[in-house]
Amino acid sequence: MDELEKIFGVVILYNPTMEVKHHIESYLPLVQKLLVVDNSEPASAIELDLPEDRVIYIADGENKGIAARLNQAALYSIAQNAGWLLTMDQDSFFDSSALQLYERCFNSFKAREEVAMFGLEYEKKPSTTDCTALETDLLITSGSLVNLQVFQKIGGFDENLFIDEVDSEYCFKAITKGYKTIKFNNVYLNHSLGTVSYHLSFKNFRSTPRTLHSPLRVYYMVRNHLYVAEKYERLLPTLFPPRKTAIINRIKNNLLYGKNKWTLIRYLVLAYLDFKNKRMKKMRTAIKEKTS
Repeated sequence: MDELEKIFGVVILYNPTMEVKHHIESYLPLVQKLLVVDNSEPASAIELDLPEDRVIYIADGENKGIAARLNQAALYSIAQNAGWLLTMDQDSFFDSSALQLYERCFNSFKAREEVAMFGLEYEKKPSTTDCTALETDLLITSGSLVNLQVFQKIGGFDENLFIDEVDSEYCFKAITKGYKTIKFNNVYLNHSLGTVSYHLSFKNFRSTPRTLHSPLRVYYMVRNHLYVAEKYERLLPTLFPPRKTAIINRIKNNLLYGKNKWTLIRYLVLAYLDFKNKRMKKMRTAIKEKTS
């Protein structure tokens, strides 16, 4: 394999269950080396029993955030002469046919040097299995193939974000630097969008599914949305009205249907103040919350 086509991978763990072993095995055939980075505090004691010649396990007992770990994996891969980095969440996995299609679509795509990142469909299973490719403005981190040559040219993932908006910021940076982000519409990734629960809607009084988050996670979503908007809204003005609507709806749903409303309100205020005062990276608070 050409050095520039060599694919390494990274999956970032946070308090994982044994289910992650099955997930890793679903995409391990695509990569030459996989970095399994444990962000748990303290490091989890999970025993994954994966092939030592293919898998490098990193656990230092610190949660350094998504962006820092992605950069760590990218720099390691570059030092090993890899050309691409597959980035995975611990709750994502491929069906075998989807992984084969992804590899075929990647290998057949022309002008890969112009692409900063390839990504996949994860919301609805496609009905066809061709390599239809769409130039898009946003890809999620999980299941993406990051071009490591472009990574070196435009700079890595923004570690100010810690978690949330890490993928958005990287895509926007790539686009403003003249690179493409490409989605293979018919390659499907099994990916969890969060915990869905049903609540009685105040609008139509029907039981409606809602994806809710902890106050701490909403803090990162809001603070980082403001940060990314400040960096890119003037450069990419058409992208931000729907993003504003989405974050407002997320806040509204968590306030209406979530628990710990007063904690959430406090965290919303703190998110705004930390953004205004440029307090980024990991949240500075003595309150311990779950991040999902």
